[in-house]
Amino acid sequence: MRYLHLITLLFTQIAWGQQIQSPTGSIISFNDAQKFLNHHNKVRAAVIVDKLTWSPRLAKYAQQWAQHLAEDKRCKMIHSDCRDEYGNVFGENIFWGSNASAFTPLDASKSWYEEKSNYAYERVGDSRQKDVGHYTQMIWRNTREVGVGIGYCKNGGIIIVASYFPAGNYVGEYPY
Repeated sequence: MRYLHLITLLFTQIAWGQQIQSPTGSIISFNDAQKFLNHHNKVRAAVIVDKLTWSPRLAKYAQQWAQHLAEDKRCKMIHSDCRDEYGNVFGENIFWGSNASAFTPLDASKSWYEEKSNYAYERVGDSRQKDVGHYTQMIWRNTREVGVGIGYCKNGGIIIVASYFPAGNYVGEYPY
């Protein structure tokens, strides 16, 4: 019986390793973080690139930037320096919604995914490509981690920021 408990514990730990561990690193719930991550990984699987893992460190960075945009920048979508205190460069997607109660991080992920219809598998920066940068960051083959933060705007809107590491969207390169 003791071995059965040990085996159950081992399988639980292996399965848990594929999940987001709390705390998320930002104000989003564990459930919303998991939905966001699952959607991203489904999109990545469609182009046969490795899954992302959740990063509380990136979520904290995204949370701070989302709050800054919501509180200090009147909910304008402005990219951060995309760099931490150690010089690591992040990728970044930003979503804005007019009604905070109507949008979730999953909605942001789905919105970025919609850019796929504009993408024709070309190198980043090719002149025919437009409005695909959010999607190509989602599927960037070398990106391994993601974290998300939310800012609530005084006017009732919402800002959702996703930070990615390593960054993607290098001009002249294919995403996968």
